[in-house]
Amino acid sequence: MNDELTPDERAAMRARIVGGARDIAPAGAHRNAWIAGSVAAVLVVAIAGAVVATSTLSAPPIANTPTPSPTVTSTPSPSATPTPTPTPTPTAPTPAIAFDGDCGAVFDDAAVSAIIGVPMALSNGVPAQEAGVLGGVRCQWIATGDGYQAVGVSVFPWDAVPETVGSQAGIMPDCTIDGFSCQYVDRFGDAAVMVWGSTNAQLEALTDAVGERAARSPGTARSLPAGAWTVPECADIRDAIDAARGRGDIVDHRGDYYPRGFDWEVLRERGAAAYCAVDNLSAPEGTTTVVDMMFGPGSSPDLDAISRHGGLSVEVSGADAAWYLPDLTSTASVLVVQSGPNTLTVGTQSMTEEEMRQVGAAVIAALG
Repeated sequence: MNDELTPDERAAMRARIVGGARDIAPAGAHRNAWIAGSVAAVLVVAIAGAVVATSTLSAPPIANTPTPSPTVTSTPSPSATPTPTPTPTPTAPTPAIAFDGDCGAVFDDAAVSAIIGVPMALSNGVPAQEAGVLGGVRCQWIATGDGYQAVGVSVFPWDAVPETVGSQAGIMPDCTIDGFSCQYVDRFGDAAVMVWGSTNAQLEALTDAVGERAARSPGTARSLPAGAWTVPECADIRDAIDAARGRGDIVDHRGDYYPRGFDWEVLRERGAAAYCAVDNLSAPEGTTTVVDMMFGPGSSPDLDAISRHGGLSVEVSGADAAWYLPDLTSTASVLVVQSGPNTLTVGTQSMTEEEMRQVGAAVIAALG
């Protein structure tokens, strides 16, 4: 089993193997007070002048020898010492995306390894969706040695979390029932922390280690960008692919796999993720018939991941860019397609590169 899989890809692979085919005073007041004060001052001066004039007219004659007046020495008033204005302490701006979208800031490999008890490494695969489109971050770590261990942590701004997910906050599951992908969600301030693993101890340790830090970097909920896809019903996608191939061999998928997880539900409910699968009846003997399609409305492809996995630039009609990743997993090659602010991945073992590019073009046309 290839180690470079997203949680959804791992679940899909498991489903394929196990099943065979198968979310303030007005400014005017100050001005009026100033005017009233000015008028009063003028009246006081006028009245004082009238009193002086009246007194002079009624007084007896004054001697011509003037009487010297005492000299008055004025004492200057002490000037007030200005009170210094404190300089505000600058505060770091809150990242628009939780942890700035950096999984290394969520956890480094050593921290995850210490929690799980075996050497672990960050491994996010080549996803179609980026949590940052909603202000969040999604991360996965897998064991680097023998055996299978995988855990994931996602952080989203709480305002981006739908009620279907938020209502589960603080409810710890029983991982002995399904240890393959046990999940938990909790709230820390304005952050939703979602973790998954195989044991309750893992969920508790991951949550405790990231929770308070997430509260300081929850991200900001945002809407999808202009031009983001609205994905139609899977039946419309199926028909578009079948018409493009002209063989009548594309039918509804007969398995029961569908992506799951609290982070997936957040993305799906907010229109940032969708999934469709069809079966290719012309699949070569010995290969699975399924063709998996992951949609990332508003998401950009992870170019670093594509390069790291040996993605080859190819042409897909109607797309802005596309890359072919042969044998990305043990069960599928993957085609990554970018169209505007959107990403599509097509994964299958039952088609050639040319046929997959044909599927990509058909889906882009259906979404246009």
